[in-house]
Amino acid sequence: MGLMDRVKQQASTLAQQANQGMAKLDSLPAQRRADALLRSLGVAVLAERTGRANGDTEAQISQILADLAQHEQQYDVNLVQQATQAQVQQQWQQPQSQQGPGEFLTSAPPVDPNAPAVPLQQGGQAGGSTGFPPATSFPEAAPVGPADTDDEAGPPQGGSSFFPPASGA
Repeated sequence: MGLMDRVKQQASTLAQQANQGMAKLDSLPAQRRADALLRSLGVAVLAERTGRANGDTEAQISQILADLAQHEQQYDVNLVQQATQAQVQQQWQQPQSQQGPGEFLTSAPPVDPNAPAVPLQQGGQAGGSTGFPPATSFPEAAPVGPADTDDEAGPPQGGSSFFPPASGA
């Protein structure tokens, strides 16, 4: 594929994305109007169902339903189907398990407090006689300098033959 073909393909893709974006912008006023009508309907039905309706609530509900039917016809939409699709899409986008602070996973099997921390080897022993892996051996420590030949009976004033006496004491 030549350079010009790739440029043409990219330009057509960008034009298509721009058209989709413009279509979304064009449909925003219609979506806002539908949202406002649905909210008004919800408030009117809530008032009616909870005993807080006034004398003309039934007339308001009928008017809002007529306005919604006109809106669906004018914009060739099905608001019930759109709401259902949006709800399904929202469910798919949410993670299946959301953990908040202080919560823990419950999918792990319970832990037996009597089980050894290290898997058992043949013969039922866990990693050796103590259950710990074998220790590494280190060479014996040896003095670095010559032996101390002080005439004093005890350690110097600092209390130890390894550290000099504290200054200012």
